Amino acid sequence: MRTATGLKRKQAESAGVWQRTGAKTIHWNKLSAILSMKWGTQFSKNFISMPLFSVGITVAMTLFYGSMAKSRGGELEDSIRAMALSLGALMNTTMTGILCTGMALAEEKEKHTLRALMTSSVNGLEFFLGSTLPVAAMIMIVNILLVPASGLRPSAAGWVMWLTVSALCSIASTVVGMIFGICCKSQVSASTVISIPILILVMIPVFAEFSGFMEKISRLLFTGVLSRASAALAESAPQVDIFGLGVIGAEILLAALVFVLLYRENGYERD
Repeated sequence: MRTATGLKRKQAESAGVWQRTGAKTIHWNKLSAILSMKWGTQFSKNFISMPLFSVGITVAMTLFYGSMAKSRGGELEDSIRAMALSLGALMNTTMTGILCTGMALAEEKEKHTLRALMTSSVNGLEFFLGSTLPVAAMIMIVNILLVPASGLRPSAAGWVMWLTVSALCSIASTVVGMIFGICCKSQVSASTVISIPILILVMIPVFAEFSGFMEKISRLLFTGVLSRASAALAESAPQVDIFGLGVIGAEILLAALVFVLLYRENGYERD
């Protein structure tokens, strides 16, 4: 009897330690409900325009430069197609990932629905995954569509490289978006503040080709890695940028750490 009582006591103490350490259990029914809600949000008029604009600008650039090439009696080079793909992918990854995620989270803060969720049975991990995965999926789908929209026909190795880089960049952008969303008080302020880092993350890779200084900075940004991956698709044997993958991985971990700290600082973490 004493042994059984002592065992129960140890189990209770272990459960208490488990709860105090903040370990989270994912309830798949709750996560699926958040995923369904967030996925529907991606098709609202405020957010669906972001990926559509990215596809539109890629198609427009391809048609424009293609018509110029035809007027000169030539064909559009793959390097130009890769440039159109790069701009479209950069716009999609930053605008859909950072802007849409940040604005959605800021809106939930503004309407006090985030606080209500955190005081309910939904834990922070479920909310985080439910908020980021649908946006990352949308980025991936659009980035895949941008390749045929640009007219490029990559090899199997090129597709693997492109999907890998796009997946990592989509995760990085959504986590960065969560950081801005948790800091901004309203959807309007989020759209204003986020426009600055989006401009930086897009323009530095764009001008990296014309400036050695910009090129060095671009190598340290996940958008720069995405831009180089776009250029690699125009090559017959695209190379995997190992350094670039490491950069994206480090930025994901750093952004996730910053978000967790801000999340707890704002008092959303339940005990």
